[in-house]
Amino acid sequence: MSTLVVADPRAVYLAGLESVLHKAGHDVVAQCRRPVDVVPHVERHRPDIVIVGLDITDPQTAGLSSRLKACNSALGVIFIVQPHGRLDIKEIQALDGDGLLLDGISHRYLIECVNAVAAGKKWIDNKIVQQLLMPRPQPQPVSRLTGRETEIADLVSRGLRNKTIAQRLHVSEGTVKMHLHHVYEKLHLGGRAELAWVAHGKDADRLGRTGLL
Repeated sequence: MSTLVVADPRAVYLAGLESVLHKAGHDVVAQCRRPVDVVPHVERHRPDIVIVGLDITDPQTAGLSSRLKACNSALGVIFIVQPHGRLDIKEIQALDGDGLLLDGISHRYLIECVNAVAAGKKWIDNKIVQQLLMPRPQPQPVSRLTGRETEIADLVSRGLRNKTIAQRLHVSEGTVKMHLHHVYEKLHLGGRAELAWVAHGKDADRLGRTGLL
């Protein structure tokens, strides 16, 4: 039997954790709602294991494992991760836990993790591993310019001012500015000088593929 301190912002979830752990023969000696409140409970009760449910992006969790183990070097630390979006390997490494579970884990895997950590082993949820190994999505290709955007970008790159372009195309100067703004966004450019350099310099081939040349 192991003694545990458990922490999670959800009261119902805490009650469920205690029930599952108790049925497996473990003893929950303290509960709390915030990760930062775990440290004083560890100092007071000297548990074998701490289980902390946390938002991986919460800055309060930074260095939590080292602070807990400073109280008791033999302490086992298990994190139940509530991810927002895809998990990052650096975030997982920064947790420095002995056990890592993804929120929504089955009761069986929870107990398996607790038993492994109690035996001095490391344990990580296979779903976390799968997310970390999944290839990253590739960046989207640059959006193609419309015919009017291409026309205006070409005139700007040749040194014409907005007023002159508006007169030549029989549109308002505001319309020229709107189209030019879209050009800068689509081509990730900072202004007229960059547009001229890219259009007539080393990156002209890239603009040709996007529809400028």
